[in-house]
Amino acid sequence: MLNFDKIIKKKKKGYYFRIDVGQNPNTGKRKQQSFGPFKTKGIASKELIKVKNQIDEGSYFRESNDNFGDFVEKWFETSYTRSVEETTAESRRYLLNNHILTHFRHKSINEITTFDIDCFYADKLDEDYSPSYIRQMHNMLNKSFDQAVRWSLIKINPVMNANPPKIITKEKLTWSVEQVNLFRSLIINLNFEMAYILTIFTGMRRGEVLGLKWEDVDLTKGKISIKRSLSFVKGKGLIFKAPKTAKSKRQISISDYLISLLKKQKYKQERQIKKDSSYNENNLVVCSEIGKPVDPSNLLRQFSRLIKKAELPKISFHDLRHTHATILMQQGENPKVVSERLGHSRVGITLDLYSHVNDDLQERAAQKFEESLFKDKNNN
Repeated sequence: MLNFDKIIKKKKKGYYFRIDVGQNPNTGKRKQQSFGPFKTKGIASKELIKVKNQIDEGSYFRESNDNFGDFVEKWFETSYTRSVEETTAESRRYLLNNHILTHFRHKSINEITTFDIDCFYADKLDEDYSPSYIRQMHNMLNKSFDQAVRWSLIKINPVMNANPPKIITKEKLTWSVEQVNLFRSLIINLNFEMAYILTIFTGMRRGEVLGLKWEDVDLTKGKISIKRSLSFVKGKGLIFKAPKTAKSKRQISISDYLISLLKKQKYKQERQIKKDSSYNENNLVVCSEIGKPVDPSNLLRQFSRLIKKAELPKISFHDLRHTHATILMQQGENPKVVSERLGHSRVGITLDLYSHVNDDLQERAAQKFEESLFKDKNNN
């Protein structure tokens, strides 16, 4: 029997009790916890009975009231940063500091509810942030609270039942063949010409283009092997890293035209090496005039100026990759081949991204079928 008079104590702010809740897993010693304050002794007695029954049944769990800001900082540094690329960690650090922590920093980890998180999403929508950006915040919150559950700080992840805004998929912005050819006429002999040509003719990512070395290019067989990517990381500068995924490590076939341009590029660099003793031999296909890696921001600035000069529709550098894929799909190329060139993890991603092109192919297929079926009839 519980001796309520002995266990429950009256203090200045109300009634308290302290009982054994099990053993410390590290020391094996008994573990005690305090509960209270309670307004009356009767309320304290009811809570004592409830807690004691949970302990006896083995279902007792007391959530941590640690500060969320302290917890999420620890999670980010000890768990999250080790599971993602440096560039991803850098961008998520900004998101954590400027959105998540400004909203939840002073709350206890066990008092944040699903309702609080849904309100957070609503606030961000009111601040005109895009659903896709808010989804990034949602993913970070979900991962952090999942870890809190695994660390036995809380019992249930409150993000699990939250409702982040739905992402509205926008049609990819791309250029037509005519627009691509107009752009090509503007970049002849420019210092970054090869960067644009490689992206347009292969669908390579910007980082893959800037990280490409001559040892990855087989001009005899007409193949490019993607083995690394170049990125800018705050505090470290330009770094080479492994491709995004296993599928990103791929081989791309290249056309005779691109082979001829690459040969000219290689010859030009070899002449520069002989002429300039200060030339940095990094063996990069796309590099500065003295052989150094190209800062992605410099490439983007030039790209923006060229678009404005040509009065072309404004697209991102990444959209040149989409342009490559869209033109191939419009020509009726097998989606699996397109997927392999882009380095997508599965062909379904390619089909989803270029569904607008797929609709045109459906219409063309229907017309071809009809023409084939009635061909003999029309000849009679």
